[in-house]
Amino acid sequence: MNDFVRLEQAIRASTRLAAAVCGVLLLVTIGSLTFAACALWSARQALARMPVLVVPGAVAGVYTTGLTEDNVRSAARYLAGLGTNFSGVRGMDQRFDELEAFASPQFLPRLQLARSVLRRDVETQDQARVFYGAPSSERLWQSTPGRFEYAIRGQRLVYAGGLAMDRHNSTLSLKLALGPPSNGNRVGVLLDGFDLSDEDAPMHASAAR
Repeated sequence: MNDFVRLEQAIRASTRLAAAVCGVLLLVTIGSLTFAACALWSARQALARMPVLVVPGAVAGVYTTGLTEDNVRSAARYLAGLGTNFSGVRGMDQRFDELEAFASPQFLPRLQLARSVLRRDVETQDQARVFYGAPSSERLWQSTPGRFEYAIRGQRLVYAGGLAMDRHNSTLSLKLALGPPSNGNRVGVLLDGFDLSDEDAPMHASAAR
């Protein structure tokens, strides 16, 4: 008889223990669900207050969100390199094709004329040209709203057939204007003037040299 009593007590104790464990698990589950719901609500509220950020190039389309002075300066450096650093007529053509994509409609005919003159020298003499600008001399200023001028001094070197042919201290000057972006000019900075003048020469060629 005593064995049955002890067995009944053991079963009751096990039942109470199982009920307690189930209760604890139920409380933990309810707490977890409550925390998850609160976290989700907080995340939605944060997203609702977060400003929308547009990253150019992340979606299809051509647009300009607004250019800073650093953007214009970077564009000027890039255009300066296109017009002054190349090797051989093929390399020149590739770089001037890209340079012309940035030219304003008013400046494009002058740039194309200067290109044809330069191309004859590069082709007949197998020339390579390099311009080393001095960073300390670089200047960028806004002449009128939406129009900028860029200037930098440095050395212009010309090689013919791999041999040094010419070296001059020169000043490179660009005129830039803000305009509508295009497939060829996604920045929206237009080239409106390009001049590389030798400081030790009495005469110099405008537009491009």
